[in-house]
Amino acid sequence: MNTENPGCLTGVARAIALVVVLPLRLVWDALAWCFRQLWRWILAPIGRALGWLLHYLVVVPLQWLWEWVLAPAGRAVRWLLHHLLVIPLQWLWEWVLVPVGRAVWWVVDLLVVTPLTWLWRYVLGPVCRFVGAAVVWAWRIAGRIAGAVGRAVRWVLWNAVGRPLAWVYRVILTPVGHWLRTWVWEPLAVVGRAVRTAAREVRTALFGGPR
Repeated sequence: MNTENPGCLTGVARAIALVVVLPLRLVWDALAWCFRQLWRWILAPIGRALGWLLHYLVVVPLQWLWEWVLAPAGRAVRWLLHHLLVIPLQWLWEWVLVPVGRAVWWVVDLLVVTPLTWLWRYVLGPVCRFVGAAVVWAWRIAGRIAGAVGRAVRWVLWNAVGRPLAWVYRVILTPVGHWLRTWVWEPLAVVGRAVRTAAREVRTALFGGPR
């Protein structure tokens, strides 16, 4: 079995890598050098110029505006709000609204709450409790009376209607039914069966039996 020379394969691989990698490395180094030159001579100076412009045209004016215009204006507005709105509202709350509210509550309590409380405690409450107790008592009595009336009506209906009907059914209708069943319905049934038998025999004799 033949084997190839390892040294030959290694040389081929190195040659291929050199042919592929060397141009890429050269291109990379050229691009890196161009970027460094571009950054050094163009981008960095432009960035420093823009930073200088932003600092002196935006940041410094904004700082000056804040320190000499906005901050003093804010302090002035806060001072005005405090002395023209907060202090008057506090004074109005402490010396007008709170005393007036207390006075109104005292009047309402004296003229409305206290009389209503007294009226409920000594008049309406006892009256409501008395009326409620009377209604409960009347309801119970009405229930007892209704029960007694119901029992009385049932007794009257039983003795006026139910008992006579039961007596009639037991004493009259039941014996009559037994008599009719024994002396009427059973003989009639016997006669009917005899008639049907005779009719069947006559039909058989005249027309013959069923084919």
